[in-house]
Amino acid sequence: MIPVKEVMTKDISTLSEKNSLADLIELMSQRGIGSVIITDKNEKALQIFTLRDIPKLFSLNITESKLSYVLEKLNKKNAPLITIKKSQNLITAIALMHQYNISHLPVIDKNEKVVGILSMRDLLRHFPGIVFINPLTGVNNRAYLDLIKIKLEKSKVNLCIMMIDIDNFKNINDAYGHLVGDMVLKKLARILKNNIKGYDEVIRYGGEEFLLILYRCKKENIYSIGERLRKQVKKLKIPEYQDIAITVSIGASLYNPEDDLFKAIEISDQAMYMAKGSVNILV
Repeated sequence: MIPVKEVMTKDISTLSEKNSLADLIELMSQRGIGSVIITDKNEKALQIFTLRDIPKLFSLNITESKLSYVLEKLNKKNAPLITIKKSQNLITAIALMHQYNISHLPVIDKNEKVVGILSMRDLLRHFPGIVFINPLTGVNNRAYLDLIKIKLEKSKVNLCIMMIDIDNFKNINDAYGHLVGDMVLKKLARILKNNIKGYDEVIRYGGEEFLLILYRCKKENIYSIGERLRKQVKKLKIPEYQDIAITVSIGASLYNPEDDLFKAIEISDQAMYMAKGSVNILV
């Protein structure tokens, strides 16, 4: 995993709460930047102003120019600031941006001192393919299929398409909450990644559905691969909730490059639903 410190911008712009709104606008304008971090005297991050905050100011009755006052008017004065440590990885950063709908993350060290900032623009510049990553699980998202569809259609080898669905996932969410459900999804994604070849694809296709694209896979091998995955998932345990039994249903099909990719996916999906309630991998 790539740490945040490898991608973050170290040349950060900061102001204090005692600075004015005019100082903020001038700094953003002169430097052509989209964010300014508000810090205390120890360089710890208190809050952040981004360009998306500026239009909100037009609808507010600003009677004082101090940034502490402006933050209060924006309901950000006592709001928790979302930060990330420089040693954490980019997938964690993306998950935070997705969860809180933010485009900038102040980066802090172990003493909570601001050492940089990570923006979505930085991520896209360094890793344009990051838009095709599902932030929760770290595997590719459904949009990734459109990216590789042409490549798959031009390939001259048969592929195996495998659809995997977590059984009774709604019951897990209802009984234990969505945080536990998210934990199950992340652990399942890791199991799938660790039990296929490095060049094979894992895609989070839907809520609790995962799609595998297996290269250099023969039809006679599909069942054994699916069965191995099913048994590995069955071993999956959540340490704090040992009573949760996690199982999956799996359906698969063989994809010929001359055929339609999404038709092969549909066949796998239908086979997966037929496999529900049984221990069989349907092909």
